[in-house]
Amino acid sequence: MTFRMIYRGCLRRGQIYTRFVPSTRVQHPQVEQAIQRAWEEALSRPGVHLFDGPVCRMESMHWQGEDLWIHLSQTSYRIVVGTNFANPDFADTYGPQVMANPLGVSTLVLTRDQHLMMGQRNDSVAYYPNRVHPFAGSLEVRSETIDLFDNVQRELQEEVGLMSSEIESIMFFGLTEDLNLRHPESLFLTRTCLTRDQLRSRLDPAEHKNIWSVPASAETVRQVLESPATLTPIAQSLLFCWLESARL
Repeated sequence: MTFRMIYRGCLRRGQIYTRFVPSTRVQHPQVEQAIQRAWEEALSRPGVHLFDGPVCRMESMHWQGEDLWIHLSQTSYRIVVGTNFANPDFADTYGPQVMANPLGVSTLVLTRDQHLMMGQRNDSVAYYPNRVHPFAGSLEVRSETIDLFDNVQRELQEEVGLMSSEIESIMFFGLTEDLNLRHPESLFLTRTCLTRDQLRSRLDPAEHKNIWSVPASAETVRQVLESPATLTPIAQSLLFCWLESARL
């Protein structure tokens, strides 16, 4: 198993909230030096374009009545690259609090003609090149309030040209941890009124080189999960969540 479910359940907009809190990330001299080395190495790779912008670190989560609250702090993409991407073993060596632990959004797309869709990443991305991965991105610090659903819509518009008027619904599926990169991810299912072919024609080649899809049937998804070599851990966890929801 390459992922660990932190929370699984179906929630809609208005049931999940975020709040900024002080960062609990611990700085260790050897870790900080390794972060800088990893960042410089990443910048030197041909064809890779990186920007050290602010992103959200997941601190904790709790329930308040029937609402799920996720506590976030601010970190930077350089720290993400230097810990979770390049040195995930730091969580064991120095403790999990030295990690950037960026919280991202990842969504599986269900088309009008009943196909589940994700992207096949190209070879210039920072992690998991050429693997099948959801349409996803880090939570960007653009305001004091972070809306996970708005971030899903933004990623879909950027990566596959999907407009808000073409989205029928967005469902929160849960939180998972990628056990390879040791970082959390929020999972979503987006239903669209467009077909698979319509979405394929809009794919932005900057991050994905192809569209990956399977018929939305429990038997097919089960077969895919039995041989998941091409799937990233987040892709696996999303298909697992969809399969569990299909049983309800």
